[in-house]
Amino acid sequence: MPLLLTAHPADDTDVRLILRVGQEARVGSSEWVEMSLPDDAALSPEHFVVRCGTDAVIEVLEGQNALIVAGDSCDRLTLSETGQCETEFVAGQTAFSVRWSPDVTTATPKTNPQQLATSDETINDHATIASLAKVMSMSDGATALIQSPDQTMDYLQRLIDASLNDDAIRFLAGALPVRTAIGWAIDASGFADRASSTLDQSILAWQTSGDETDRRKVRDQLAISSPDNVTRWIAQAIIFSGGSLGPDDQPPIPPPSHLSGVAIMTSHRWSVAAEPDRDTAMQQWLQSGSALLQREQDTKQGNQ
Repeated sequence: MPLLLTAHPADDTDVRLILRVGQEARVGSSEWVEMSLPDDAALSPEHFVVRCGTDAVIEVLEGQNALIVAGDSCDRLTLSETGQCETEFVAGQTAFSVRWSPDVTTATPKTNPQQLATSDETINDHATIASLAKVMSMSDGATALIQSPDQTMDYLQRLIDASLNDDAIRFLAGALPVRTAIGWAIDASGFADRASSTLDQSILAWQTSGDETDRRKVRDQLAISSPDNVTRWIAQAIIFSGGSLGPDDQPPIPPPSHLSGVAIMTSHRWSVAAEPDRDTAMQQWLQSGSALLQREQDTKQGNQ
């Protein structure tokens, strides 16, 4: 069952985040966390983490101020899936609520003759779309196109129809699974055709394996290389795909998932800028990225 975390800033609209089993999200004032509340000066850059499993666990990160629950302070609270009550707490100067949320998981699907319906119900992706629009810094015009309920492919098509191509690329970079998104950037930029350096080979090795050893090789090679900007940002996306933002001998600080998307978006900009026909290059990126996202959505629907 999905978990709904809602922030209730005093002078702003609510911010919502949906987590499904196996997912976790960090909350704080920095731009790289999954739920960012930059106007709360009392929140640390990464203040607490929410983990969604059989139970939901909300845990203060090391060294940060405790949560306030019903007037008492605590560093950790648990919400059992067997209980349906909403739990409220305060972190920094912001009130939060968290609850198991079966009511936001399904919605009647729109008729789409190009897609074969796999069930009578489908995921309502509104909260995920809104979260991506925020962390990927999409434009006000793109945010205005979000509907409720909404579906990922419908929203992407509205962006493309409105000629909001930069926003469509941002959305794809954030919505695709990280390894798929990096493969998209490698293929769409023509990187593999010109790969020659040790760094290039390390990038291609990671694309094949996806493992931590090859990720570290990319990190180490980038530190001693001077690649072109497309390669630099593809490498950076791989570095952000796992590991820690801190030194190896320090406690791990996992990179927020959207940082790889930001790096992919940047590699796209450099790639398109280098092409003589930028419009055609942009369309190629959009078409290949859309096809990958459609495949991911079809797989998700088939697993329901």
